[in-house]
Amino acid sequence: MPKVTVSCQSNCSTQEAFSRIRKVLEHDQDLRKLDAHYKCQFDETKLTGQADGKHFKAQMSIAGKGNGSAVEIVVDLPLALSLAKGLVQKTLQRKLDQALLA
Repeated sequence: MPKVTVSCQSNCSTQEAFSRIRKVLEHDQDLRKLDAHYKCQFDETKLTGQADGKHFKAQMSIAGKGNGSAVEIVVDLPLALSLAKGLVQKTLQRKLDQALLA
């Protein structure tokens, strides 16, 4: 399965970054257009999450970095969607940047 990795550095605390990214992953309509059936599960104590859908699986992790945080999302796409890899990466990167750098 092709993997897409998206990451972002932020001045937000790890808890704030987790809260912002969680909100985006749970409610963003642009992401729902990519796979309307995905479900998210989060572990606030470990600052991790996962999303499972019909078309992909994704893992999120947040770690402290200096005075801020580093967010990484790794998406596993099925071979049939490997051509959409760029669209998935671009959409996720834009959403991360909007949530964390705003």
